Parts: sequence; C-alpha cells; structure tokens
Amino acid sequence: MRRARMSFVVAMLVAFAAVTAYGQSITTIDASPLKINVGADGSFQIFNTAVPGVGQVFPTGGSLADMGLMAHVDGVLYAPSFTTHNGGTATGNLGAYTPWTQLGIPRLTGNGTPESPYAVSIALAAPGTDVRVTMTVRYVRGNNFFRVSSNFFSTTNTLHEIDATFGADIFLAASDAGIFVSVPDLGAVGGRDCGDGGYNILLIPITPASRFTASFFSHVWSQIAANELNNIATPGECQDNGAAIQWQNIMQGPATSVELSHAVSFGAIPSAANFHPFSLSVTPNFVTLAPGESTTLTVTSVHNPEFDFNSPVRLSAPALPQGMTITFDKSEIPAPGNGTAKATLSIDNTIFPQRYEGLSILGSGGNEVRFANFGADVLCTPPTILGTSQPVSQTVASGAKAKLRVTAQGGAGTYQWYSGHAPITRFPVAGATSAEFETPAIFGPEMFWVRISNPCGTVDSLTATVSPQ
Repeated sequence: MRRARMSFVVAMLVAFAAVTAYGQSITTIDASPLKINVGADGSFQIFNTAVPGVGQVFPTGGSLADMGLMAHVDGVLYAPSFTTHNGGTATGNLGAYTPWTQLGIPRLTGNGTPESPYAVSIALAAPGTDVRVTMTVRYVRGNNFFRVSSNFFSTTNTLHEIDATFGADIFLAASDAGIFVSVPDLGAVGGRDCGDGGYNILLIPITPASRFTASFFSHVWSQIAANELNNIATPGECQDNGAAIQWQNIMQGPATSVELSHAVSFGAIPSAANFHPFSLSVTPNFVTLAPGESTTLTVTSVHNPEFDFNSPVRLSAPALPQGMTITFDKSEIPAPGNGTAKATLSIDNTIFPQRYEGLSILGSGGNEVRFANFGADVLCTPPTILGTSQPVSQTVASGAKAKLRVTAQGGAGTYQWYSGHAPITRFPVAGATSAEFETPAIFGPEMFWVRISNPCGTVDSLTATVSPQ
C-alpha cells in the first residue's frame, strides 16, 4: 500500500453502540449482508459478508474510516474528525478543516424490515455558525446498499452559502485498487473491481447531485478541499479509488431546511427503483398502430415500503409528439401510490409514420417525479378502397338529397368530397370531410367523388352520379 497510516490494534464492536478509546461514539447496524458502523462525527465503516473480514472503506481495520459527510459553509470546510479515528486516516489532502461538533450519542431503532428499517440518526453542528445537520442512516436486511438523509438547517434563520459533499476512500472487495466507474442511470460514481468487474462500490445521489468525481483517492480529497469536483469518472487502469458527490448552493434563503438523500451500494449495481418512494411502469412497453387508431396501456405504480410516502401519484403525459395523445381513466393513483390506471393512446390521422421511442408517462407525488417509458411504431399504410366500398351511383326524386358512403381500408385518414369527376379537385364540397356525405338537393345529374389521405399516401374513389327521376 502507498498510504501513510497509523497502526492500531482495534477490538471489533460487539454492541450496537460504543465509544472508542479516541472518544468517537459509534452505533452499529449489525445486519446482513452489510454491517454499518455509523460515527457520531458523520463518518462510516462498512463490512460486507461477501468479503469477510475486510472493511470496505480505507483504512480497512478501523472501526470508522475515510467516508463521510462534509460541507463548505460560508467558505469554511467542515468534515468528520478523520484524524482521531482508531485505524488512522489517508485524508491528508483535505488540508485544514474544522471537525463537526457531535451533538449526542446516536441510537439504533427499527427492526430491519422495509416497513421499519434499521435507522441511526446523528446530529452535527458547524462550530462558529448556527448551521446544524441531522443525518439519518437507514438499512433493510438483505439489501446491498444503505440510504442516508442529511437535513441542513439554520437555527437563527440566517442565510448561508453551503455546498454539501459525501466522499469516500473506497476499498473494493479485497483490493485497494479498482477502475473508476459511473452509472448514468443512477447518476452514481465509484469504483469497480479490477478482476471480473462484478463488484462495485457506488455513491448514488437520490437527490440529484450538482457535481461528482471518481479518481485516485488523494485527488478526491484535494478536489473536496478546493470545493471543485471535476465531473470526471473515466475508466482506466487499476488505481487506488476514491469518489465523491456534491450538492451546491443548497440553502437558497433564510428559514430554509434542506434535505439531501443518497445511497451507498456494495457489489452488484442495484436498480434505480430502490431509491424512490414509488416506481412507475407501463405495459405493453411497445405498441404498433396506424394513423387514426388507438390502443390501451396499463400504468402501474408500486409504493416502496422503505419510504414514508403518503401522497397520491398524479398521472400525465406532457411531452408526446404532435398527433399523439393519452387520456387516463383516472387522473391519479391514491396514496401511498399502489395501483393501476388505464391509458388510452390515440394516434391522429396527421401523424408522421415512423418508430417513436422514448415516449413517457409521468407520475408525480410529493416532491417525487417518476417516468414510465414506452415506444410506438406508427405504420405507413396508405388508405385503399375496395370495389364494394366505393360510393354508389343512385337515383333520387327531383329536389331530394342523396347519401353517399365510402369505406377505407388500411391506414384511413382525412376525407374530402368533391363535385365533378375524379380526380378534378376544383370544386371541393364545404364541410364534406367524413366517410359519409349528404348531397345538396338534386335537380339534374350531379357527379361526386372523395379523396382519402393520410401521411402515407392518398386514394381517390370512383365517381358516383346522382340523377333525379
């Protein structure tokens, strides 16, 4: 290893809460596959049963390690008290910083189920300011990730400039080296095992992050110190990994309380649905239809019981292409967001025929917005008229009106009737724009025909003659 270390012999924690010889209060979520040590100073160490005996954050032998919540408050960097951790630290590139003031000893609550996750809450203060942070760690047995919510607030309603960062010197499986990685679907960054690539440690922003970095561990601490994460996570050769995510200018005004959420995962890349209070899906996720047709989709919303969510999920489709509309049999799915709705997708006769991908139905509830994506093939079938479906010549009483009809096959579209012989279009009949047409009063022989058009082509009917008796 290339890092300067402090060497200590440390006894493993055997209780849920303890205070180390260095004054660090630690609360342990002792579960499977993750065992999570939560420090009262906003730091962590994690053990994964998939990698026995190895801490997943450097230094691997410490009860707490180089992972935690940091923030620049009015230009001053606040961070966990890394230098007092009993396993040493490799955060020298952070330079000078002010440790958070620990407010109380955290306790463990919950039973580890989705409805009642294990939870540890800690309280921090930025000394010399009125800024406080309440951080809550939640974990459900069996998951390979845990979630963190950090609530920043001012006790005197004073406006502050705050950039919050969560960073880590990650230790991948049984190796301190890995490949920098980003997962765009999650907005996540971290490292991947250099071997088979199956083991990842990821920092996953649930509240969308402003900036990120995945780099050599010392470069990560330098970027945090400078408050300038570089938005780079380029895969390369095996290196000593670190990563960070940042939320900039989080406190927009006085009396503002801001909650930031993220997750940390170990091993396989988790699904994005794990990190939101509800998920949205649509079936079928691909349909085929012609201009003028419609079809029914089923929209399903599923509440994630790990989240305390008590809002209906409102449905809309605000960004469809011109000529495409969706109507719902109900506008919202009742709280807490478990249920289905029928969505009727209609394609009008003017739509351009092609494959439409990336179409979305939107579900919104509380402060959460989720999308269900689907696609549609609009077939290019020009209209046709079979011989038995042509307008029929007929005789009516003098001064009477006649009804002419046409039946289109394939991709039917718009109709326009004309007076005269097909295909002369000099005399369109005003308002005669449907498959059925009632003529004016007939006092002498009159000829009529219809043109049917859609984006794929046009077809002209035969000419029908209407004569008085």
